Amino acid sequence: MTAPLRAILVLLGAALAGCVPAPRESVSSMSSIGGSEIMLVGRVELDPPLRKGEQKIRGIVIGNIENRMFLITDEQARPLPRDLALKDYAGRIEAPIGETFFVRSGSKPFYILGGMLFLDIGGNALDRAYFPGGLRVTVNPEDRAVYIGTLRYHRDEFWKITRVVIVDDYAAANAEFTARFGSQQVLRKAMMQPVKRPYVARAAPAPAILPSVIADSSPLPER
Repeated sequence: MTAPLRAILVLLGAALAGCVPAPRESVSSMSSIGGSEIMLVGRVELDPPLRKGEQKIRGIVIGNIENRMFLITDEQARPLPRDLALKDYAGRIEAPIGETFFVRSGSKPFYILGGMLFLDIGGNALDRAYFPGGLRVTVNPEDRAVYIGTLRYHRDEFWKITRVVIVDDYAAANAEFTARFGSQQVLRKAMMQPVKRPYVARAAPAPAILPSVIADSSPLPER
């Protein structure tokens, strides 16, 4: 059995035992946000989108991994490990691809180390795609809700990442936020930003190589 497959089996076993590190929880009500917490609003997109048959999930798999990218986070900037340990999954954002996420977070700045998508899992199969990170998310203790942008990955048919763009879709995200949580709530814009040093997965395959990250910001003022 390979080391990556053992790691996944450990992860799934931990989930069954109830000790898998928790992701950042989805939020359905502003009243559920604690005094030291905020709501993060953002989105992950693939171009071209995930096609039917590209993701194969067989047998019993714990958790919802279909059409979801795991954004691995940490309070410290560091390389995304090639083989993720159980602790690396703590505080992850389970982002539904092509949909806006609304998740609970602490009120401290953190880093998105990179992303991971299960392509083939079940039985003895394990295949994952890795995505560049090295992005800082800046939040403040006085924030209640923060929009961090759309992280768009351009790829080819072999899962090589050809371009990464941070897109400012604030107007659309704010409209969705207002529809869900009410017009009295304020969604502050604080776009995720690349750190000066590119953090690339150790011994990672070609898809984890960090291309240029381009901020494509709209002229909407920060609120």
